[in-house]
Amino acid sequence: MSQCPQRVLTDVTVTWDAHANGAQRTTFVKHGTVVDITPGSALSAAYGGPGNLSGVIPVGQRGNESCLSKAAVSN
Repeated sequence: MSQCPQRVLTDVTVTWDAHANGAQRTTFVKHGTVVDITPGSALSAAYGGPGNLSGVIPVGQRGNESCLSKAAVSN
């Protein structure tokens, strides 16, 4: 489970220095995608900051399995 789950609110093209040689990569991210991004980080800014990211699970409920969907779990 991610430590800082965030939901992307609007479609965004993220530009990020992905290589050691400094070459940039761009990635299209569709709204509704859940990403693991620390609030206030440079990566958060690349996604549009707090205006485009919303916490998926409140901090007080992280680790509380009762709030998680079990829809994808099967026997």
